[in-house]
Amino acid sequence: MTVYTQQPAGTCPSPFGSHRSAQLIHPGTDGPAPVICPVCGGENAPDAVFCANPACHKALGEFKYVLEELKAEAHWHEVLAEKVTAFIGKPHFLAVHAVWFALWVAINTGAFAFIRRFDEYPFGLLGIILGAEAIFITGWVLISNNRQNAHADKRAELDYEVSVRNYRQISSIDTRLNEILQRLERLESAALNRNQY
Repeated sequence: MTVYTQQPAGTCPSPFGSHRSAQLIHPGTDGPAPVICPVCGGENAPDAVFCANPACHKALGEFKYVLEELKAEAHWHEVLAEKVTAFIGKPHFLAVHAVWFALWVAINTGAFAFIRRFDEYPFGLLGIILGAEAIFITGWVLISNNRQNAHADKRAELDYEVSVRNYRQISSIDTRLNEILQRLERLESAALNRNQY
């Protein structure tokens, strides 16, 4: 069994995970048992929130992890939209277009005499291609934006769930503490009464 003792850099404790990871006492030791990743089977530190295996990085908390849930529910066009918008947001996209425009203009203005012109100035074909590209890019960006909105909604839902669970747990602890306090007061009162007689 592979043992992962460190969490990847940048991970921090979060209540949003995907499966139950009880803090059991490890046999033969005084500390809690390591958390076993349900995907890769690797051992993680007892306080691990994510699997330390870089190839896995599975959430190990008691709550659903938003990104894993969204990936599991994603349709093919949403996955494609994420990849397209990720590429559009990089400088490579601008560099490719700059080279493409420069070559298109050079070819169609006669800079390369050995290549026949196919789109004379004012480059109507280029305009049609760019217009069609803009339509598709807008569609991909809107699909990606809808995914981000769904992500925000799920985060809000899980935040609310955590808040409600915390509130209920705190209320339960408060009730038990009050019961203990009342019992201690009764015992103290009974002890004082016995001492008086």
